[in-house]
Formats: sequence, C-alpha cells, structure tokens
Amino acid sequence: MKLSRSRLLLPVLLAGVVIPSAALPATADTGGTGGRQAPPALSLGDGPADKQAVTAVRPSADGTNRRVEVGGARLTTYGPGHAVLSPGGNGGLKGSPTDLAVGDVIAAPATPAAPRGALVKVAAVHPQAGGAVSVDTTPATLADALGDGKADVRVPLTPADLKVESPANGGKVTGGQGFRFDVDVPLPAGVKPTAGHSSALTGHLDLKPEMLFSYERSHWYSLQPSKAAIGMSGDYSYGFAAHAEATATYDTGHQPLHIPAAEVNVDKTVWVGPVPIVLTLKVNYFYDVSADGKVTLDAEQNTKGRLEVGASYDAARGWSALSGPEPATTGEPARVEGSGTVKGGVGTHAELGLYGSIGVTADAMPYLRAAVHGSAGGRRTDGTRDARGTQAPASGAAPEGDWALYGGGELTGSFFARLNVFGTKVLDKAWEFPKVSYEHRLAGGQA
Repeated sequence: MKLSRSRLLLPVLLAGVVIPSAALPATADTGGTGGRQAPPALSLGDGPADKQAVTAVRPSADGTNRRVEVGGARLTTYGPGHAVLSPGGNGGLKGSPTDLAVGDVIAAPATPAAPRGALVKVAAVHPQAGGAVSVDTTPATLADALGDGKADVRVPLTPADLKVESPANGGKVTGGQGFRFDVDVPLPAGVKPTAGHSSALTGHLDLKPEMLFSYERSHWYSLQPSKAAIGMSGDYSYGFAAHAEATATYDTGHQPLHIPAAEVNVDKTVWVGPVPIVLTLKVNYFYDVSADGKVTLDAEQNTKGRLEVGASYDAARGWSALSGPEPATTGEPARVEGSGTVKGGVGTHAELGLYGSIGVTADAMPYLRAAVHGSAGGRRTDGTRDARGTQAPASGAAPEGDWALYGGGELTGSFFARLNVFGTKVLDKAWEFPKVSYEHRLAGGQA
C-alpha cells in the first residue's frame, strides 16, 4: 500500500536544509529605492590555486569588505587567541606584513594546523623574520568575513568527502556520488528471526547527499544576517525489514551500532566569494527495539524521498528546526501474531556545524510498530472461525481489529549558542527543538 505522509519525518539523517522564503520586514526595500540596495550575490567559487591558503578581509563602515593581500600565506600555527601566517608556495607574503591590521578577519580552510578551519579577527600584529606574521586573535563571525551579501549554496558531496570507517564492509560509496549503508541489527535475548529468515531486524539507506549553506545581510538593515541556514539534504531510499519472534518484555533504548560504517564524518570547505567556509558533519547510527508481550512479526516497508535536515534563521523569527517534504512509503503484506506490542527501528544522531563548532544536533528514528490484541491474529487459510466465532478471511489475514502494523518516526534536536559563528543573536544555552513525530497505519485493523 502506498502512503503520502503529511508532516512526515525523514527516515535517516545523513545530511539537509530547506531555505525559508520569509521576506525581510516591511520596511526593507530590496529594490534599491531610497538608497536601499539589495545585497550583492556571493557566488560559489573554486577558491585559490593553493587550497590551503588563507583569506584576509577588512570590514568597512558601509558594509562591504575589502580583500587584504597576504600573498597566498598559510596558517601554520593556530590556537586559542594566537595564529601564525607563513609564506605560501608563491615565495612569501606580498607587500609589508603590516598590511594586516587590527580588525581584519582571517578565514582559513581545513589545514594540518587547523583541521576544522579557522575564522578569527586580528587583535594585534607581530611581524617575524622570513616574511611570517604572528597575530593575536579573537573569534570572528561570518558576518565579519562576508559583510553584505546573499548566498544560497548547495554542494554535492563526493566519495572523497565522506570519511567512513571500512566503507567496503557495512557501507559503501555508490557511483560518483552517494552512500549506501546496510545494517543487521543486534537484538537482545528473547528475540529470534522467524522461519526462513537469517536476521530479525535489517535496514538499508541509499543517499546522495549535498551540504547546504545560506547567508544574507544588508548593512542598512542590520549588522547581523537577516537570514541564514545550515544543513544537509539528498535524495534517498530507505528500506526496513522485521522478521522477528519476541518472547520477552524489554527495551534496548538508543544503543550505538558498533559495526563498520556506523560513523560518518565530513569536513567540507567551500569558497563563498573569496572566503573559505568549513562545513562539518558527524553522524552516528543507533538502534532502538522494545517489546511487551509475545509477538511474531513479518513485515517490510520501503520509503523514497528527499532528506532535508538542519536549522534556519530569520531575523523576524530567530532560529528554528527544518523539516522536509513528504516521501512515499510502500509496505509489503504483513503477518502479525501473538498478544502485545513490538517496536523497532534504526536511527541516526547527527551533529552539524561550522569550523568545527557544532551548532545543531538531531536524532531521527523511523520505526515499525506492531500491535496485537488477543491470542488470535495469525494467518488462516481454512476459513475457520476464531475464538470469538468471527469468520476468518479466506486470504489468511487476521480479522480486522485484531492487529495493526504502523510505520512511524521521531525527530528531536537541539540548537547551541556555539553556532553564533553565523553572527546572529542566540541564547546563552542550548534549547530543544519541538519534538516532531508521526505514525501511520500500514496494514491491519485498529489494534
């Protein structure tokens, strides 16, 4: 059966963002009348020839940023409050080292000295021998580095971007872009596969991910961005199969999957205008299985859709969680027997951030839930009556109302003040996104 799910949570998080289309406040004039100009477009660039070279810019009072020439310098030392820029591959810093001044912003891609990149503001400059420059630094924001501008960036991830443990065993890269994850879930005592199946709970994910980044600021309107977003998205297909006999009451809770490919890390540098922006992602997979009673379940479901997960900012509303479009789900003919309930799923814990500073976390878990009332509910092919005297359907399904199979999902998340690298106002502590959940009947009655 095919279901279209409104406000549906997506099965797995490996990367997404829906960029909100809310307009600027009514006083904003983006057409340029009255001297108010729309912010310039910041396009996605290829970056410098030396992919480890830093960028330095100097913010100005009118909201624009001027490039400061540092001659392909690299960040060779980096730590809290201190950095050293050394000559790059072109022979050294051009001009005087004092070209760097207090208030300049330095943005560095991922390098050996700064594996998650760096975004700092110059507090003091100390020229050194050999063309190097030592600087005292304070934290900077993207608003400091980008100034006035508007960017909506979508960058497909390649196999080289996905740092996956043992990708040939448990997960693999598919084609020129994408990732496949297969899992055979370990289950507690009291659960065994049904006849003819080697595993009680299995799942797979095919995902072609891309990273998303959005930024917009008009200096006349605010020194802070009016819009921003961070996340990942991608077309996916997700399959889930449960062929289990549960004979005990238990609840595993969120248990990590200690198998290859159960952890994925991404550090992706993109150049927006001249500025390198390092997007980070960490994903861990987990499983969660619970049962109450003795239930036998043979059921499968498949979902196709587009994953979109992350957080967005709008000056009028602040930060909010993102949700994706409605996927389509199909369910195989199900068999449910016994008395009680059983629920199982494979989910993900994702952390999204900039320059290694995690700002958004989210847990998503799709699941199958079977509920059975009474000791009947098996497949009958002889047309006999059950214990209540109800004629069983000739197709072999349990009588309506005795059992039901549900497909559902849950999404929870948090936003952290550490994401203030965007330059937006945030709370001083983490706050929880409103929990989003859904559940739809796939088969059976109203058990």
